[in-house]
Amino acid sequence: MNRRFKALVGLSAALLAAGSLSFAAEEAKPPMHMHKSEMDHRSDKEVAAEYKSEATQLREKAESHRKLAQFYKTFTPPKATANYASVAKHCEQLAKNYEDAAKEAEAISSELSK
Repeated sequence: MNRRFKALVGLSAALLAAGSLSFAAEEAKPPMHMHKSEMDHRSDKEVAAEYKSEATQLREKAESHRKLAQFYKTFTPPKATANYASVAKHCEQLAKNYEDAAKEAEAISSELSK
């Protein structure tokens, strides 16, 4: 039994030493820095150009929905009891949302262009 106890103590000591060595090795590693990440780093001008392009596309969508709203306001439904007022309102709301998004994209673009 004495022999088993000594072997167990020796094994425990070896495991403890190995664990503390690996812990020390982990602490010795340099910290990770953001500039070493795989993120795509682009210039502000490139990003500004993308936002400006997006603003243009959003304004085109807004204009398209304004035209649809006008169409639905003047469209004569097949049934006299039906109307497209809710559809026209929906298109107007989408046009407003697209225009607001375009303004925001334009603001970001101009901020990045400074």
